[in-house]
Amino acid sequence: GSGSIQPAIKLLKQIKSDQPDMAVPVFKCIIRLYYQVGNIYKGESLLGEVQNKLSEEEKEMNNGFKCIAHGEYNEAYQHFARVVNLNPTNAVASINGAVCLLYLGKLSDSIVQFEGASKISLHPMLLFNLVSLYELKTIANTTKKYHLLDSITSKSDWEAFPFECLRL
Repeated sequence: GSGSIQPAIKLLKQIKSDQPDMAVPVFKCIIRLYYQVGNIYKGESLLGEVQNKLSEEEKEMNNGFKCIAHGEYNEAYQHFARVVNLNPTNAVASINGAVCLLYLGKLSDSIVQFEGASKISLHPMLLFNLVSLYELKTIANTTKKYHLLDSITSKSDWEAFPFECLRL
């Protein structure tokens, strides 16, 4: 419940009072925390307080998270798609859109979306999810895992990469 996030919220509120210029980013963090623990009312209440201070991209992201909290995956996907249209490099929006597609039962579309996000970011959790979806779709997609491996090893800092996320 929301009791488990109270220490984090207390700390974030302290940051907000110590650094007033951080008020909007702190509010966004608190809103996401409330949504993640299912306290939708508190999250929506805070969102109402800062909505007019957010960019269009931030409004769409927060509305997408709100829809996820309500289990409205199609609407959430639409919000995340608008974010990607506003900012094609927003990997978080792309990943959340892919998750929404998965919840809507659109496995192939979700894979395509995750693959697109992997061109923006090679975050290990993104790759773990993508590889899991490849496995879910078919065992024959081992080739796709090796293409991801090739993408990772072509980067200059690949030595420190957690390759276990690829589940090879």
